[in-house]
Amino acid sequence: MKSFKLQLPQGVITGRISIPQPRAPNKYVPLIVCLHGGGADATYFDASPEYSIAAVSDPLGIPVIAINRPSYAESSRHPALPITDSDTYSEQHGRYLNSVVLPALWQEYGERSGAAGIVLLSHSVGAMVGTIIAGSYTGTEGYPLAGLITSGIGIEHDPEASEAFLAQIDRTQPYVYMDPAMKRMVAYQLQRNIVDHEAVKHFTWINNPVPVEELLDINTKWDRLSPRYSPAVKVPLMYGVAEFDGLWSSSREAIDQYRDAFPASPRKECGIIPMAPHCQDVSFQGKGWLARCCGFAIECAGWYDMTE
Repeated sequence: MKSFKLQLPQGVITGRISIPQPRAPNKYVPLIVCLHGGGADATYFDASPEYSIAAVSDPLGIPVIAINRPSYAESSRHPALPITDSDTYSEQHGRYLNSVVLPALWQEYGERSGAAGIVLLSHSVGAMVGTIIAGSYTGTEGYPLAGLITSGIGIEHDPEASEAFLAQIDRTQPYVYMDPAMKRMVAYQLQRNIVDHEAVKHFTWINNPVPVEELLDINTKWDRLSPRYSPAVKVPLMYGVAEFDGLWSSSREAIDQYRDAFPASPRKECGIIPMAPHCQDVSFQGKGWLARCCGFAIECAGWYDMTE
């Protein structure tokens, strides 16, 4: 994938992009837009040639844009938006992506990519933001939203993990620099040998600081944000939670509760990603998961084109 930088009315959005040449005529092409988790960046989806979504998406002719979410890497912080007393940082973040960033990406790359619509591929904190985007989407924003894929999130937190993350927050500072050893252990579940230990040593995406507000939101406010936005999602949903996530429960009951939180979605595929850690995209199961995401995204593009 290549780096990109797109000028916005107030700032810039940056990240990684791959727009392959179409292999065969196909009008049902999705544009996958990837939203990384807290303390990561766009290279989470392009960590190395082997651990890159492009290794799966390029042969299928699927264009992919992995953004550095606002406040990460060279992307600007989202500007202040009109707020109410109940708004959170993550709600502003999601609304900014929905109203400014995604329309700009579609205007710049939509026609060029030959895509029928955008499918969001979102992980962890990015999945919270992706749900806010999809739950806020009205169809008047200037881009077509065709589907939502979420992972690294859920209904039921692991309380010990949440407490450990919250203990690292200094509320007088804008960012949290998390303990690297703890972060790697949660991200990879190294003791289970479900990632390539040598490969993950060289992944730089894991070293980013986390905006304090989004770490607070995912750990203390998601339980009220989900009921606000999940029921308003009207596009197909695919959800995967890693068997050994470490932050979220992968029980059958928790998965069913997550699925039931999206009553307006016309199609819901929810299940476990077996033998995978929280950061499943860069595990031994990563390529299989990303292949499923690409297949689902193609089906979303077809659904969108045939129902609009």
